[in-house]
Amino acid sequence: MVKMKKKTVIILVLSLFVVLLSSCGGNSLTIEEYEWHLKTAMRIDDSQLSVIATGELDEAHPEAKIVDVTLKAANGRLTVTDKTNKKEYTGTYKVNGKTPEGTEYKVVINGVEGYAGVAMTTYHDGTEQPTLPINLGSYSLYFYA
Repeated sequence: MVKMKKKTVIILVLSLFVVLLSSCGGNSLTIEEYEWHLKTAMRIDDSQLSVIATGELDEAHPEAKIVDVTLKAANGRLTVTDKTNKKEYTGTYKVNGKTPEGTEYKVVINGVEGYAGVAMTTYHDGTEQPTLPINLGSYSLYFYA
């Protein structure tokens, strides 16, 4: 009887161990999985946050310029393409940490260091979408997949 309990406990512990290992960051969203499209670009000046550009008409920010900007990532390299102004910016990214919900990165774009994170954003209507916020100095860029 004691042997049976001991075997059951060992099997339960091993099963729990396998479940924990399989959930450790294995399902994290990553920056490489998508082509990202700029939703909003913001700048902080003198403690004032202003929306300077959007990826589409935004009635809440009619003063913002509408731009067509995409971001692609592969093998530690970033490419940001501004089709509106026919400019391209390059950079690098490195994983800073992973959680089951997403991945955090240290990024450098056009020589400016910052941080980014990829995760699902859940909206008020219950829909979800992969998102990529990036903070670079006084700029915050918000991309969606």
